[in-house]
Amino acid sequence: MKQVRFNLALLRATHGRLTQREVSLATGLSQKTLSALETGSSKGIEFSTLVKLCQFLKCAPNDLLILEDVIEEIQPSDESRAKAKEIISRGLEKAIAAPKKTPDEIWAEFDALRIKIQAPLQEDRVRERA
Repeated sequence: MKQVRFNLALLRATHGRLTQREVSLATGLSQKTLSALETGSSKGIEFSTLVKLCQFLKCAPNDLLILEDVIEEIQPSDESRAKAKEIISRGLEKAIAAPKKTPDEIWAEFDALRIKIQAPLQEDRVRERA
Protein backbone atom coordinates (compact mmCIF):
# COMPACT_ATOMS: atom_id res chain seq x y z
CA MET A 1 0.00 0.00 0.00
CA LYS A 2 1.25 3.51 -0.82
CA GLN A 3 0.58 6.92 0.67
CA VAL A 4 1.36 10.49 -0.33
CA ARG A 5 3.48 12.48 2.10
CA PHE A 6 4.03 16.22 1.91
CA ASN A 7 7.69 17.32 1.92
CA LEU A 8 7.17 20.97 2.89
CA ALA A 9 9.16 20.87 6.16
CA LEU A 10 12.30 19.68 4.37
CA LEU A 11 11.91 22.25 1.60
CA ARG A 12 11.45 25.02 4.17
CA ALA A 13 14.66 23.90 5.86
CA THR A 14 16.64 23.77 2.62
CA HIS A 15 15.42 27.21 1.58
CA GLY A 16 17.07 29.02 4.47
CA ARG A 17 15.16 27.52 7.37
CA LEU A 18 11.95 29.33 6.52
CA THR A 19 9.28 29.35 9.17
CA GLN A 20 5.69 28.40 8.47
CA ARG A 21 4.83 32.03 9.21
CA GLU A 22 7.24 33.28 6.52
CA VAL A 23 5.78 30.86 3.98
CA SER A 24 2.28 31.87 5.03
CA LEU A 25 3.00 35.58 4.59
CA ALA A 26 4.69 35.05 1.21
CA THR A 27 2.03 32.75 -0.25
CA GLY A 28 -1.17 33.94 1.40
CA LEU A 29 -1.81 30.43 2.72
CA SER A 30 -2.83 30.09 6.33
CA GLN A 31 -0.35 28.74 8.83
CA LYS A 32 -3.02 26.21 9.83
CA THR A 33 -3.07 24.87 6.24
CA LEU A 34 0.71 24.61 6.14
CA SER A 35 0.79 22.84 9.49
CA ALA A 36 -1.90 20.35 8.39
CA LEU A 37 0.08 19.56 5.24
CA GLU A 38 3.30 19.03 7.18
CA THR A 39 1.79 16.87 9.92
CA GLY A 40 -0.18 14.71 7.52
CA SER A 41 -3.51 15.67 9.07
CA SER A 42 -4.70 17.20 5.79
CA LYS A 43 -7.02 15.05 3.66
CA GLY A 44 -5.76 16.61 0.43
CA ILE A 45 -4.41 19.72 -1.25
CA GLU A 46 -6.02 22.11 -3.71
CA PHE A 47 -4.17 22.68 -6.97
CA SER A 48 -4.06 26.43 -6.27
CA THR A 49 -2.30 25.73 -2.95
CA LEU A 50 0.17 23.46 -4.69
CA VAL A 51 0.86 26.12 -7.35
CA LYS A 52 1.47 28.84 -4.73
CA LEU A 53 3.94 26.67 -2.83
CA CYS A 54 5.74 25.56 -6.00
CA GLN A 55 6.07 29.15 -7.21
CA PHE A 56 7.32 30.40 -3.87
CA LEU A 57 9.78 27.53 -3.34
CA LYS A 58 10.74 27.42 -7.04
CA CYS A 59 10.09 23.69 -7.21
CA ALA A 60 7.93 21.15 -9.01
CA PRO A 61 4.96 19.32 -7.47
CA ASN A 62 7.01 16.11 -7.27
CA ASP A 63 9.43 17.96 -4.95
CA LEU A 64 6.55 18.61 -2.54
CA LEU A 65 4.67 15.32 -2.85
CA ILE A 66 6.36 12.03 -2.04
CA LEU A 67 4.83 8.61 -2.71
CA GLU A 68 5.96 6.12 -0.08
CA ASP A 69 5.07 2.71 1.29
CA VAL A 70 2.74 2.61 4.27
CA ILE A 71 4.29 0.81 7.20
CA GLU A 72 1.60 -1.07 9.03
CA GLU A 73 1.75 -0.69 12.77
CA ILE A 74 1.69 -3.94 14.67
CA GLN A 75 0.19 -3.65 18.12
CA PRO A 76 2.28 -5.32 20.83
CA SER A 77 0.76 -8.28 22.61
CA ASP A 78 -0.20 -8.15 26.28
CA GLU A 79 2.79 -10.42 26.97
CA SER A 80 5.16 -7.98 25.22
CA ARG A 81 3.71 -5.04 27.13
CA ALA A 82 4.14 -6.88 30.45
CA LYS A 83 7.75 -7.77 29.60
CA ALA A 84 8.51 -4.16 28.61
CA LYS A 85 6.97 -2.89 31.84
CA GLU A 86 9.13 -5.34 33.82
CA ILE A 87 12.31 -4.28 32.01
CA ILE A 88 11.53 -0.59 32.54
CA SER A 89 10.79 -1.20 36.22
CA ARG A 90 14.10 -2.99 36.72
CA GLY A 91 15.94 -0.18 34.94
CA LEU A 92 14.28 2.46 37.08
CA GLU A 93 15.06 0.53 40.26
CA LYS A 94 18.73 0.28 39.22
CA ALA A 95 18.83 3.97 38.36
CA ILE A 96 17.33 4.97 41.71
CA ALA A 97 19.73 2.70 43.62
CA ALA A 98 22.81 3.82 41.67
CA PRO A 99 25.23 6.25 43.33
CA LYS A 100 24.81 9.88 42.37
CA LYS A 101 27.09 11.11 39.58
CA THR A 102 27.99 14.51 38.27
CA PRO A 103 27.10 15.40 34.69
CA ASP A 104 30.82 15.25 33.82
CA GLU A 105 31.03 11.67 35.13
CA ILE A 106 27.93 10.67 33.17
CA TRP A 107 29.32 12.17 29.96
CA ALA A 108 32.69 10.52 30.51
CA GLU A 109 30.98 7.12 30.81
CA PHE A 110 28.89 7.87 27.74
CA ASP A 111 31.96 8.86 25.70
CA ALA A 112 33.85 5.75 26.82
CA LEU A 113 30.94 3.54 25.75
CA ARG A 114 30.59 5.38 22.43
CA ILE A 115 34.30 4.86 21.70
CA LYS A 116 34.02 1.18 22.63
CA ILE A 117 31.09 0.74 20.24
CA GLN A 118 32.63 2.75 17.39
CA ALA A 119 36.09 1.15 17.51
CA PRO A 120 35.09 -2.10 15.75
CA LEU A 121 33.17 -0.12 13.13
CA GLN A 122 36.21 2.04 12.40
CA GLU A 123 38.42 -1.05 12.15
CA ASP A 124 35.99 -2.55 9.62
CA ARG A 125 36.14 0.64 7.53
CA VAL A 126 39.95 0.59 7.56
CA ARG A 127 39.93 -3.06 6.39
CA GLU A 128 37.44 -2.24 3.62
CA ARG A 129 39.67 0.53 2.28
CA ALA A 130 42.77 -1.68 2.27
